[in-house]
Amino acid sequence: MTTLLTARPAHGPGPDGSSAGGVPHATRNVALAAMVLIGLDITLIQGVTTGTLAAVVLLPVWWPAARQFVGARVLLVLTALAGLSGLWLAGDAAATHDVTALILRATLLMVLGGFCAIGMILWARTVLPLRAVALACGAGLLARFAFYPPNPVNPWKYGIAYALAVLALGLFAGSRPRWAEVLVLLALGGTSALNDSRSAFATMGLAAVLVVWQLRPTRMSRRSSGMATIALLGTVAVCVYFAVTALIVDGYLGSTTQQRSIQQIDRSGSIILGGRPEWGATVALFQHRPWGYGLGVSANLEDLRVAKSGMANLSYDPNNGYVENYMFGREIKLHAVVADFWSSFGIPGLVLIVTVTGLVIWSLATGVARRSASGVVVYLAVLTLWNLAFGPIVSSMPVLVLTVGLLLIRRDRPPDDTAPAEGLAERHPPAPAAI
Repeated sequence: MTTLLTARPAHGPGPDGSSAGGVPHATRNVALAAMVLIGLDITLIQGVTTGTLAAVVLLPVWWPAARQFVGARVLLVLTALAGLSGLWLAGDAAATHDVTALILRATLLMVLGGFCAIGMILWARTVLPLRAVALACGAGLLARFAFYPPNPVNPWKYGIAYALAVLALGLFAGSRPRWAEVLVLLALGGTSALNDSRSAFATMGLAAVLVVWQLRPTRMSRRSSGMATIALLGTVAVCVYFAVTALIVDGYLGSTTQQRSIQQIDRSGSIILGGRPEWGATVALFQHRPWGYGLGVSANLEDLRVAKSGMANLSYDPNNGYVENYMFGREIKLHAVVADFWSSFGIPGLVLIVTVTGLVIWSLATGVARRSASGVVVYLAVLTLWNLAFGPIVSSMPVLVLTVGLLLIRRDRPPDDTAPAEGLAERHPPAPAAI
């Protein structure tokens, strides 16, 4: 069974790092089923999902494949260290804080299982084309709605947009010309704007710009591509932020969004700080307890006072149910993946998530510079970078898992990065999607 599943493809990888064929049908079917389970992400017991279970069962299969991707083994080692740190910090904090065992176990399993699922996606990319991996995950995301319907307050914003983006962009992954990906991103972004989803509108707009940039006729040289593309990403992100802010303030995204955004700008000087006052609490708590808190640890009265003081510095009134019941109820929730990893896992958790951030930026920049980054990968990378700074860990982890799994660069990529992308595709023609 293991020999069958780990069979190597008969041909080299395509430009997206996916296999080109020669893989047994049984292996492909197992990989497709595993990707659907990752997208489905149904909770079986607290902290254990269908994706986690599949990753554990297939551990002997995907572990050898992880070494083929830059940074994969480093992430897995850092994840183990962060888990140990979170447990130690929880034990140390128990003398002065309440520790909820159920939350401790659920958070630990969610993170460990999530990073194992990354390894499983990497393995799937060695036996399936990227298009098939993305479509299988997108199918799982849509099927998930049968078990967990999206929030009825705004179904598009809280689930539908993300699932449709993965599925639709996956359909066109690796296709030429790439204008279809741009049109999909613009259509989904416009729909998000009409459904009071400012962040989705901005991330899809930025992703569309980066896909368009890859339509340029020649690729950048190896020496100039990395830093130049990272500088481009930063510049485009800033431009998109100011453009979206102007559209919102001028009322192009609706009067409700306009009024809320103007209030946030008046209160703290920007939409970002006004819309995410949790960063005021995060900075204050980091200064108060820089080594972190630990898994399942609840804030005590002193922590709550410090956090409220930090939020008040942003002209935000923290004396409300959201702060006391959601952010600091049974656990500490800081509404940012970076902040939540620091709080739960301490400095090792912060190192882990900073490493993830660096790998996402570097892998995205490399793909864009080579004109090989598909629309689904670009969109997921931009969304993950947003979530790292502004997304809650529970809803952001599945996106992070899919992003890192699809984005990491294979070590055995063709070394000649000055050749046109079409030439690479000709030397290693992608296999048809086995779905």
